[in-house]
Amino acid sequence: MDLIRENLSAWLEVEQGILDEVAHDVANSDSIEEMVIAKQAYTIQQTKVETIMAAMKIAE
Repeated sequence: MDLIRENLSAWLEVEQGILDEVAHDVANSDSIEEMVIAKQAYTIQQTKVETIMAAMKIAE
C-alpha cells in the first residue's frame, strides 16, 4: 500500500505541475480562441488532479 501511495504522490506532483503550466497558458492567451482551448485543457487537467487526489484518499 505504501508503494501505491508513493506512486500516486509522484503522479500527483507531475500532474499538478502540468496544471500550473496550463493555468499560465490560460492567463497568457493572445486570443479568445487560444483562451478557450487552454481553458478546456485546464479543465481536463484539473479533473485528472482531482481524480488522483481521490485515489490517494482511498489508499489511506
